[in-house]
Amino acid sequence: MSVVPLRGGPARETELLQATLDVLRETGYDRLTVDAVVARARASKQTVYRRWPSKADLVVAAFTDAVSAVPEPPDTGSLRDDLIALLDDLLRELAHLGDVISGLVGELRRNPDLAAAMGEGYISTRRTMLTTVFERALARGELAADADVDLLWQLGPATIFFRALISGEPVDREVTRRLVDHVIVPLARKPG
Repeated sequence: MSVVPLRGGPARETELLQATLDVLRETGYDRLTVDAVVARARASKQTVYRRWPSKADLVVAAFTDAVSAVPEPPDTGSLRDDLIALLDDLLRELAHLGDVISGLVGELRRNPDLAAAMGEGYISTRRTMLTTVFERALARGELAADADVDLLWQLGPATIFFRALISGEPVDREVTRRLVDHVIVPLARKPG
């Protein structure tokens, strides 16, 4: 699919994508309509459909845009402090996009484009940040050589997302510190 530029340029595209996220927050994916998005953004359907041929394309673009700013992995010189910094970033991200992510989770199995955008534009970049932190910790001697990094990188995000989006339990900096101090770091250092 070729990208059709919008009249009004990047600023107009940002407005439309933000309107999409706002409507998504209010309605969820299933009940989101392009009519609601264009009403919110004061745009025409033709403008939206010229750029994004389907609701799925529009939502994928909005989500991808929202998660495109990926910070550099922290490098504090300490595995513990790096993990805390990353999980604090995840808490900020959840505060900003948690309701959107929650609204999209059920759609991932039915929508391959959305699943690919989530996998490539969100999960993969977060995995890379966390594995970079673990690789640096290994080089510093803070990580057991046989530590299961494939599993370790998921512990923090999985716990935070489960608590925030599934069980409804509070997630705050205290929880992330307990998770790092009592689960992730001890498992990372524990020999095979």
